Amino acid sequence: MTVARGLRLDVKRALVVSLVALAGAVGALVLVLQLAGSSDAIDVQLGDPDFRGIHAADLATEIAERGPVPFPDLVGDDLPIWVAHHGTDPYLGWVVVSARVPDSADCLVQWDGGTGRFVDGCDATTSWSADGTGLESVSWTVADGELRIDVARSGG
Repeated sequence: MTVARGLRLDVKRALVVSLVALAGAVGALVLVLQLAGSSDAIDVQLGDPDFRGIHAADLATEIAERGPVPFPDLVGDDLPIWVAHHGTDPYLGWVVVSARVPDSADCLVQWDGGTGRFVDGCDATTSWSADGTGLESVSWTVADGELRIDVARSGG
C-alpha cells in the first residue's frame, strides 16, 4: 500500500525565488519612476479641443429672447465665456468672448440687459458693445447645425 506524503517545501529554493521576484519588482518600480520623471512638462489632452453639443438654432432663439448666455467654467476656471448671437441665421452672427475683463485676473465681464452692453463686473463705468469689440474673442464654427467653441484658445 502506498502512503501519500505531504507537501515538501524547499526553504532555500523558496527564499531564492522570493528574493529574485522582489528584486524584479523593485527594478521595475525604479524604471517606471525614472521614465515618469524624465520630463518636466505634463501635457494632458482629454476630450475635444472644442466645446460641442450646442444646437445652434435653439441657442440663437434663446439668446434672441433672453440675451447672451454665460458659460462659467469651460477649462478648469480658465475660460469663462459669453455667447451672443446677432441676426436670424444660426450659422452666422455668433459672438463668443472671454468673460474675463482684459488685463484683469479678478474681474469678470457681466451682461447688462438694460443697456444691451457687456460691463466690467468691478467697474460699471467700463463697458463694451454687444458685438464684444475690445474683449478677447474665442473662435467658433457651426457644423451640421451644432455650435462648436474652440476651448483650445486659438483666437478668432
